[in-house]
Amino acid sequence: MSAPLPLPTLSYQEGRLLMDERGRALGVPSVRTISQAYRVRGRLDLPLLDRALELLSQRHEALRTRFDGPRAQTVHADVVVRGVTFDAAGDEAAAIERVRTEAEVPLPAELPERLRVAVVRVADDDHFVVLVFDHLVVDGWARGVLMEELSTLYADLAAGRAPSLPEVAYGYRDHVRDQRDLLTGPDSERMREFWHARLAGVGAIPRLEVPKRPAGATPEGGYETRNLPPAVAAEIRGFAARERVTLFMLVLCGLFVVLREHTGKDDQAVAVNVYNRESAGRENLVAPLAELLVVRSDLVGADTFRAALRRVRGDSLDAQEHGEIPFAELVKTFNPDEYADPDAPIGVVLNMLYAQLHGGGIDFAPAATTVFPLSDEGFRPRSELMLVGEAGADTLSLSAYYQADRLPAEFVSGLLDRLVVLLEKVVADPLLPLEVRGVRAS
Repeated sequence: MSAPLPLPTLSYQEGRLLMDERGRALGVPSVRTISQAYRVRGRLDLPLLDRALELLSQRHEALRTRFDGPRAQTVHADVVVRGVTFDAAGDEAAAIERVRTEAEVPLPAELPERLRVAVVRVADDDHFVVLVFDHLVVDGWARGVLMEELSTLYADLAAGRAPSLPEVAYGYRDHVRDQRDLLTGPDSERMREFWHARLAGVGAIPRLEVPKRPAGATPEGGYETRNLPPAVAAEIRGFAARERVTLFMLVLCGLFVVLREHTGKDDQAVAVNVYNRESAGRENLVAPLAELLVVRSDLVGADTFRAALRRVRGDSLDAQEHGEIPFAELVKTFNPDEYADPDAPIGVVLNMLYAQLHGGGIDFAPAATTVFPLSDEGFRPRSELMLVGEAGADTLSLSAYYQADRLPAEFVSGLLDRLVVLLEKVVADPLLPLEVRGVRAS
């Protein structure tokens, strides 16, 4: 093996590793394992798949990175990802059981593979393919990049073509060094000053100040979803465009208003997922660029939804302008006792997913490839409430994953219903009056 390439440590990975270490002791599920499964009906060329995986791992240093504890990470030059094959000998039930087992096996940090691929054979023309990504280096966007590139590499090899993907111009080491330079450079002080003013009195971890279940219950997850009719989804999109806001800002404002109704406080904070792919060259970077960004808005005096929306828009843009400081760094500063706590009570996280994001899945044409759903049953998010908005070309859904041992199902269901009704109402009347409470967060 060639000499490994040393890298400095990112606070993101440091926090993830420490959370995983503490999580194992507490019996909390891993925060690192991300799995995707597909069923492939038709001819699947396993040697070609291995070659495509080899090329994929050569392209992306992140897939060849080892973590020796929270303060040392190393890129290995000659490590390659290959598929591991299991033969279910025609037993579909056994194949599905193997798929679910493989999807849950974590990737050891001390080994230099951040992607594992398992192929479960049912018959010569029927396979399952399981991909397990490590959240240490792969976020939701990067996962889509890897699946698209794997599809392209497989198709090129199957057609006898040279790989058609462009060279990686901005790599994992560039990302690591840029973030290190950011945290020690002049922009860091400016951004830290902004967050010191912005998070004063509330800290970096947003809280959900509603009645909770008694402490001591066994950790468990809950799930609720609302699918808006296509006509309503189109009206909401049109309203956002007319108000010159993104769909994310509109849903965030609605969430703030509903939280204000539940808590009686104008001052609300929510953590939102951002993908940080705006800079040139980063759109196809495999690295954990996705971060939590705290947006705090004080709606005191906002007597109409439009007034609240304009305030939330400004607060969102301000937060994004200073959002390069990692969330873990802010937690270290404002909530040091909760840093690396796998069960720290983050209140609300909002994640908007768009069809335009990388997410087409894998294609092993001419075989037919379809997603094989891995059950979310019992999934317990790290936040007490994780609201996920999924926007397609003509669809919009709002789903809530929540900590059922902390939040009553009635609260979550009522919040989703109220949010949907509010969005439907403001489309017709952006000057919808809001109750002005004038109570700031304590």
